[in-house]
Amino acid sequence: MTDQAPEEASAVERLVAHGRAAGQRRVDELRERYGNRPLVDLGLRIYQRDREAAGGVVGAAVAFRLFLFFVPLLLVVVGLAGLLASWIDADQLNQQISVGGGLAAQINTALSQQETSQWSALIIGLVGVALTGRSLSKVLSVASCLNWRLPVRTRAPIRVIGGVIGVVVGIGLVSTIVNRLRDDFGIAAAGVSYLAVFAVYGLAWMVVSWVLPRATSDPGALLPGSALVGGTITGMQAVSQLYLPDRMGRASQLYGAIGATIVTLGWFFFAGRAIVLGMAINAAIYERFGSISQVVFALPVVRILPRRSAWIRQFFDLSPGQEGVEDPEGGHADDDGGAGRSAAVHGQGSDGHRPDGSDGA
Repeated sequence: MTDQAPEEASAVERLVAHGRAAGQRRVDELRERYGNRPLVDLGLRIYQRDREAAGGVVGAAVAFRLFLFFVPLLLVVVGLAGLLASWIDADQLNQQISVGGGLAAQINTALSQQETSQWSALIIGLVGVALTGRSLSKVLSVASCLNWRLPVRTRAPIRVIGGVIGVVVGIGLVSTIVNRLRDDFGIAAAGVSYLAVFAVYGLAWMVVSWVLPRATSDPGALLPGSALVGGTITGMQAVSQLYLPDRMGRASQLYGAIGATIVTLGWFFFAGRAIVLGMAINAAIYERFGSISQVVFALPVVRILPRRSAWIRQFFDLSPGQEGVEDPEGGHADDDGGAGRSAAVHGQGSDGHRPDGSDGA
């Protein structure tokens, strides 16, 4: 950590130090009790990584910034809708996207606003998206550094902001498609469509994770966490579209706007918690078992590709010492099985930093 006195250390350093100490004590107790079985060891690694990275606190910070990011993004949407009002019929739009009630009334209001309000909402929204998106990107970068045990940095790649905007817009588009499927073909067809929704969200979050700091350039290491985030968002969307509308409609008379606010904040909290936990899962699985890319490129025929392409070896972080990867200078390197390796074995990460070398579990 640092040689500074506790009162001089940053809040993040103190939080990480406390979480790491508490997590290590708990992990040692569980390991003594249940032994060193692979799945138990993996579970302990995930638990410890999440504790030492202050997963609950950082997840709440991500959720709060997601909410702040979403507010100006709505202003941008409202401003654009107002500018396009002359080409869009409100009633036809509501029918096409299958919305009604209060949401339909809000769409009608957005399309009938004055031109001055349209430009004001658009400009204020764009400035807000830039500011809150930068803050969100910083928190995601810090969370990724903590979970991959890299030196913490707060530089926010602009690509992260674009990726998050893409995910949010994608959620809106997919929600519209699912609503149409439910109206045209019933709930069964809408339910089956969530399999495709899960794949879309998982892939979208994998693209966002790709530009965050991590200890390996291998995109296969991001699959477990992307699946968790995609599954969480898909599940929340399914509940929001298939379960909540009728109940919220009946409860709105009793709870009013506070009911919708609670649901919205809860949605952001679960999304933020899944994002940070997914980072911990990615790091723990990669250090314990390696990634799926190593398994694929160890197959009899596919293993020829990394032997002949330096680009493939670099892109998937396939070192000559891994199974099925031959040393380009000749001969075959020793097989380490891809298991039990820490991120430090792979040298520099995608952000140019080396991990601190501690295994921790």
